[in-house]
Amino acid sequence: MKRIAVVLMNLGGPNNEEAVQPFLYNLFMDDDIIKLPLKGAVRSRLITFLTTRRAKVVSKKYAQINACPQGCMGPKTCVNRINGVVSTCCSATNPITEMQRRALEKHLNAQNDGNQYQVITAMRYWTPSTDMAIDELLTGDFEEVVLLPLYPQFSYSTTASSLNEWYRRIRARGLENRWKTLLVKDYPEHTKYLQAISQRIDEKLATLPPEILDEVHLLFSAHGTPISFKTAGDPYSDQIRQSMEAVMALRGKDRPYWLSFQSRVGPVQWLKPNTEEFLPVLHGYGVRHIVVVPIAFVGDHIETSMEISIEFKEVADHLGIDTFVCTTGLNDLPLFIESLGDLVREKVQSPAVVSTN
Repeated sequence: MKRIAVVLMNLGGPNNEEAVQPFLYNLFMDDDIIKLPLKGAVRSRLITFLTTRRAKVVSKKYAQINACPQGCMGPKTCVNRINGVVSTCCSATNPITEMQRRALEKHLNAQNDGNQYQVITAMRYWTPSTDMAIDELLTGDFEEVVLLPLYPQFSYSTTASSLNEWYRRIRARGLENRWKTLLVKDYPEHTKYLQAISQRIDEKLATLPPEILDEVHLLFSAHGTPISFKTAGDPYSDQIRQSMEAVMALRGKDRPYWLSFQSRVGPVQWLKPNTEEFLPVLHGYGVRHIVVVPIAFVGDHIETSMEISIEFKEVADHLGIDTFVCTTGLNDLPLFIESLGDLVREKVQSPAVVSTN
């Protein structure tokens, strides 16, 4: 029996108001995402200034959609859980990733494939950090490590950033040859992942009045990236479209559908069309009933619970769009957990070792 560790990679999110600024600082200091000519102390001072201002606005949004109003549901490393504190400002990424971690570990070990699995979380910008995940690996007698990003579509800003941080910390700690390491790079057209998205669409459609169903349009909204990423060869936007088209093919293209991108930050050009700016266009086409499908997200968080469900809905209401609702995140939906489990087992059975150089 082999002991295999599965490292779930995600962005993370602040777990209290005091964490918002340092979380944003970690995010904006990431050179894989924010390309600035400034380096070192000058960059740090600028980012500190910008994130201190931005945190005042962002913390109010997290407070409005607080994910743990009755007590911490996040990982064991969360300070709220350790101290028994009820947060008033917590990202849903924390408890949802923990739900996914537990569900995946249970699912993998229930398959009785001759291996013993332990699932560990590594958050890119908050806790449990990459170093915390490595610390946990060192406490177990693991033969193999499977890196499993919770980003179905590969992007320089998500998967590559998490992997770069992983390799940096592994090298810094002299652990290059400690474990046989396998990587699930992406899975934009994995069958059960697509089925899980389709199931969430059906669940949302079932909540709508029957008389409007024939008029409902699907708006697939993905987190945007700068156009410069695509120009540099980032496959993300193409894989987003692949996922959308595969979902709709699975559904027999049962209704009109569109693609847009959200969460634009800064003055550079981002992928288009922008979701908020696209809503008036859809309204002009006569679209009155919209179900938004957050195609690049595998769990509910600030971009779905706040940006889509509150801010974009206000825009839709103002335009006169009668129905504007968002599908539930994949979260710990059994089909999605099965998809992750299949990806892990496929990699273990047909491994390709990842270089840490």
